[in-house]
Amino acid sequence: MSAVRKPKTRRQVTDEARQAGLDGRWEVAIAINRDLIQRDAKDTEAHNRLGRSLLEFRDYSGAYESYSNALKSDPANLIARRNLRRLELLRQAHSDGDGTRRDDTVAFPRSLVFIEEVGKTWVTELTNPAPTSLLAGIYAGQQLKLSIEDGRVVVKLADGARVGEIERKTGDRVIELMAGGNQYDVYALGLTAASLRAILREVFRDPSQAGRMSFPRQIAESRAYLKERDLIRQRDESDFYVDDEDDADEEAPAKARDDGEDDDAAESEPAEEVVGVAAEEDEEAGI
Repeated sequence: MSAVRKPKTRRQVTDEARQAGLDGRWEVAIAINRDLIQRDAKDTEAHNRLGRSLLEFRDYSGAYESYSNALKSDPANLIARRNLRRLELLRQAHSDGDGTRRDDTVAFPRSLVFIEEVGKTWVTELTNPAPTSLLAGIYAGQQLKLSIEDGRVVVKLADGARVGEIERKTGDRVIELMAGGNQYDVYALGLTAASLRAILREVFRDPSQAGRMSFPRQIAESRAYLKERDLIRQRDESDFYVDDEDDADEEAPAKARDDGEDDDAAESEPAEEVVGVAAEEDEEAGI
């Protein structure tokens, strides 16, 4: 006699729903989250995940309903509020007939896209951003395009619509390294109060640039962070020991370099640290 298979727990089904979204299996994600909502109509996270999945199929009305249901079950839910605001902006742009609404297919990469690699990635807020009505249609994980125009690194949508620019100091370095053969990708991370956060990623380093880090400023900042983290850990650990001696000479955490210093000066001995930004963006998207 074959063993009776135990039904999956709610936790297991929820994990499957999250994984389906992370893997881009949106039809599966829709089915699982709808099943969870049938079991519990007040499952805020399931409503948010359903809304996120429906956005992949440009079902804006369905997504709006899902996020509205999430807000009904949890009036303080930030994920639902942010996405409802985006959908309202899209609706406004469409009703105004100003041509800023984009219905082209959006590619959402795997969550690993959002992992910061010290020296190889740079998170920034775009300068000279496009109108909010256009930015509202961009979601965390959307791949954008880089273009060099008039000595600046411009970020665009797949159809060529201008989104914003990479700040000048980082842009100048990227232009220099691209001229040497390096290649970079850029992805959206999420809206800010007045612009869009994006992550630049080095995807190919030309052999001629072997001794140069793409983003050495990140290394300096990471060293300061690691130094401070270690000192905090030492203080926490000291609470478990009885010791009358005070460590008055404890070294203060180092500060990141001023922007005026030469970027190449920070390239030696990069910190072996990977900093994740995926959690924030997955949460915002409702995965």
